[in-house]
Amino acid sequence: MKLNIRTFLLKSLPYLMSIAGGVVLYTDAIDNAPTENLRDLIINVSASLLSIPLVFLLYDYTNSRITRQMKRHMANTIGDQLNTLILNLIMVLRDSMSVRSKLTVENLNRMLTWRVSEISTRLKIDANIMNQLRAYHNDLDTLLYRNGQTDVLTSDQLENLTALARDMTHLMNENKFHKNRRISAKYVENIMTHILDWLDSDSVAALKLSKHLSDTPASQK
Repeated sequence: MKLNIRTFLLKSLPYLMSIAGGVVLYTDAIDNAPTENLRDLIINVSASLLSIPLVFLLYDYTNSRITRQMKRHMANTIGDQLNTLILNLIMVLRDSMSVRSKLTVENLNRMLTWRVSEISTRLKIDANIMNQLRAYHNDLDTLLYRNGQTDVLTSDQLENLTALARDMTHLMNENKFHKNRRISAKYVENIMTHILDWLDSDSVAALKLSKHLSDTPASQK
């Protein structure tokens, strides 16, 4: 709080000095101006000094309002893109584990809590799955880069999504170079944990996902 007050006072100091200067000049011109022309000149200068703070305050207010609106718009845009990406990643994971049950919130939550042993017996990552993982990983990297420019994600969200991107990279590398099913299953378990954490931490994302699942035609589930 002390830091905020100090910062506020420092930012306000030029405005206060300008107002004080305007008041002093105006008072001095009224009482001590030797000529009418000089009095009018000093009054005009004092009026300018008094108006400058109002102009800058209006600018700061307008700029702050526009910045908040742009940040809110960027947050909504990045949030929607992340939710779409998470849903697409869920579909890829279902395909990689040959999950054929109806895609509902209950079934999704059940799948996201599977352990390594269950995942390992189901997991099969072919070339098509790899291509999709690579594409979604690139999309996630792009969104994380954009957040670095706009700063719309919280530190917890950023940490979770960065960990998600890292485990996706580990999974792709493991499948490409070693093909150890159990190690791959561990990375898949980590990925699903990150997805679950994302949904648990973002109630809006969870609601949107639930709505999407309820709106999805049965033929696409």
